[in-house]
Amino acid sequence: MTHGPYPAEAVANYFLEKAWEEGKGVDPLKIQKLVYFANGWHLGLYGSPLIDEEVRAWTYGPVITSLYHAFKKYGSGDIDSPVLDEGEDGEVRWPDIPEDDMRTRALLDRVWDVYKNYSGLRLSDMTHKPGTPWAQIHSPGSWNAVIPDKLLKTYFSKLAQEE
Repeated sequence: MTHGPYPAEAVANYFLEKAWEEGKGVDPLKIQKLVYFANGWHLGLYGSPLIDEEVRAWTYGPVITSLYHAFKKYGSGDIDSPVLDEGEDGEVRWPDIPEDDMRTRALLDRVWDVYKNYSGLRLSDMTHKPGTPWAQIHSPGSWNAVIPDKLLKTYFSKLAQEE
């Protein structure tokens, strides 16, 4: 059994499924922040990244570039379809978290339960607080800097110890 890292799209699809099951809307900003928090908590609790992609510091907070491109067509509206992936065999797949990875699914369920009622803007505000990894990396005029996994791990490990 693996515990990641997974494509960011698989984590996003997991959250989208949860949202649709509960009749909740998720816009591109919110999905970015949910995946960011899930990756951060995974690093903080287990010491390894959840996603197989770097997190970038953009003006409006942490961004996973592949998700930005996958969902930008929705603007500020709710996402209405999952990210699909075409395999080498031409078959279209829905990237998801494996059923047997119960540890990761439990973490994602917990992240969903904690953050699901916040808007994308509110989640973005949370990522901008002084001392957050984004705030430590981003500076006026800078764009697209990598937020290192080590910084995320340290920050979320500290949060976990405080709880």
